[in-house]
Amino acid sequence: MSENTLITADGIVKRYGAPLFSPISFKLNAGEVLGLEGCNGSGKTTLLDIIAGLCRPDSGQIRTRGEIGYVMQRDGLSGLLSCRDNLLFEGALCRLSSSEARSRLEALAEKCAISEFLNKRLGLCSAGMRQRVNLAAALMCKPDVLLLDEVFSALDAEARPLVRGIIRDTLGDGAAIVLVSHDSGDLDDLCDRIISLPDASLRETQRTAATERRLL
Repeated sequence: MSENTLITADGIVKRYGAPLFSPISFKLNAGEVLGLEGCNGSGKTTLLDIIAGLCRPDSGQIRTRGEIGYVMQRDGLSGLLSCRDNLLFEGALCRLSSSEARSRLEALAEKCAISEFLNKRLGLCSAGMRQRVNLAAALMCKPDVLLLDEVFSALDAEARPLVRGIIRDTLGDGAAIVLVSHDSGDLDDLCDRIISLPDASLRETQRTAATERRLL
C-alpha cells in the first residue's frame, strides 16, 4: 500500500446466508472522500464496520493506515455523563494525556459548536446536539481515516453547513473519509467517488471532474 493510500479493499464480501453485496474493491487516498449509497439493508454500515475492524469479511482483504475515527448511527457515548466527560473519556481511549485531551476538546468544542452545552448531561441533549458531540468524539484522535454513517441525520439547517465545513477541514488535514448518506446531494457535493450497494458499482462525481480540471 503506497504512503498516500489510507484504505485498500480487495474483493470484500460479507455473507449472511447469501452475500450481502457484490465483491467490493477500491483504494482511497489522503484527501479523498468515498461515498456509499444504497437502500436500507444493502450493507453500507456493514462495510464501514469492516473498514473499522469491527466486523470481518467472509472473503477479500481490507487494509487501513493510521488512526480511524467512526461516527456511528448508534454512538457508544454515555447518556449519564456530560458531553465534556464523554469527550475526555474518548481522549483517554485515544491514549492522549490529560492536557492533550483537554486541549483537543476545547478546539473541537469550538469547531463543532458544542461549547455552550459541554457541561450538560448527554442524555438531556437533543438528537442534533448529540450528533455533533458524536462527531467531536470521532475527531479526538485526529483520525487519518474518518468513517461517517449518516452524519447529517438529526441535524438542523444551521448545523448541516457546519458539518460540511468540518468534513472539508478534515480532508485538508490529509485524512480520507468514507461517507454514508441517503441524500444524493451530499454525496455528489462532497465525494470523489460513490459506490452503490448491493451491486458495488462505482461512479465518479462532478467533484472529481472539477478537481481533475484544476490539475490540468
